[in-house]
Amino acid sequence: MLQGIWDSWASGANQDAANEALRTGNPVNMGLLENFYGNKEDAENIVKKAKQDQLKSTYGSALAEVGLMVDWGEDEQSVKSKLFKRRQDREAGQAAKRRAEGLVDARTAQTNALEIGQQGINAANDRFSTQLESQRLDNQANRDQQSAQYAHTSKMARLDRSLERELSQNNQSMQLALGQMNADLADKRMEYDRETARMDRRSAAIAQLMSGLGSLGGAFAL
Repeated sequence: MLQGIWDSWASGANQDAANEALRTGNPVNMGLLENFYGNKEDAENIVKKAKQDQLKSTYGSALAEVGLMVDWGEDEQSVKSKLFKRRQDREAGQAAKRRAEGLVDARTAQTNALEIGQQGINAANDRFSTQLESQRLDNQANRDQQSAQYAHTSKMARLDRSLERELSQNNQSMQLALGQMNADLADKRMEYDRETARMDRRSAAIAQLMSGLGSLGGAFAL
């Protein structure tokens, strides 16, 4: 029974000292009777528990959103700092993800454009090859039918050579067009890389500014 009374007095002494520290914002200071019945470490733990509960009430939901919690013995400045850092880290990760997605989209667009250009060249080659083959078949038929007409055969041969030269010139033109397309795509890639580098520098500047603001806020809090 005496032990129970003593424990009750000790608990009351610890609570009184903790309440005074919470009220004044000063460290726990045990009075004469409080020091006799109570224990300073227990009183300090009561203060820490009360502050932790208060921080949970104020910042608990915000911390939970980023996967954090209030740790034992933390003060408000520490909670704010780690909450800010986690949000900053998340924003940096999301920005990196957006940049990566943008690069993938650019590469995909570039690949598609090259494929379309090559398909156009192949289709043109097929058309020219078909035309040339048709012309050759016609020429062969004419030569079979009019083998005696040397002049006519000679003329058709000249037409064949002219058509082949035209096909060669057209192929060269298509190759030049593809080369120009590739050069344009290279310019666009360089422009995109420059823009990406600019965005990276801007993100770094913003991060440095936010870090400076956080340090300034910490100085004012102190």
